[in-house]
Amino acid sequence: LSVLSLPGCESHLTSFAWDSTGTRLASCVGTGHIVLWHVESTIGTNHIRVNCTCVLGGGHAPGRPIFGVKYFGGKSEELLLSWGVDGKLCVWDRSSEGEIHEPITTLVSKADYPIYACDVTESTENTLISRIAIGGGNDGGFLGVTAFIYDVADLSKTRCLYAPG
Repeated sequence: LSVLSLPGCESHLTSFAWDSTGTRLASCVGTGHIVLWHVESTIGTNHIRVNCTCVLGGGHAPGRPIFGVKYFGGKSEELLLSWGVDGKLCVWDRSSEGEIHEPITTLVSKADYPIYACDVTESTENTLISRIAIGGGNDGGFLGVTAFIYDVADLSKTRCLYAPG
């Protein structure tokens, strides 16, 4: 058992995401920050070593919760996607260290559309991402949540394929 503790952070956690190797963990915090952790275990023992490698902030609205993160960017998962109550979908460099105050880019920014869920399907061709689906908003109930699907040729070109209404 290892306890993840970031000194000076007294907010609640909203989500976790592991990378595919199980050695990187991203945690979302109610303050609008993402904390990246490196996790090492010694084979044959019950020892786990956990180090905070980076705090990502500035991409999302301060003091507003981030609802989720996802590692993506090919087999090596070089990028991290984050989304939250502020309606932003941000892309970060997963190998960042220290304190980072800006994402690589913000793919979506809809202040009146909190993003509750997100997923990515990656192309097997040369493009980095092929499609991103996001769900959220303030309208409707559980079954009435608005969803958008975006086609992304690269991080600088995003176009909406599906928007309800």
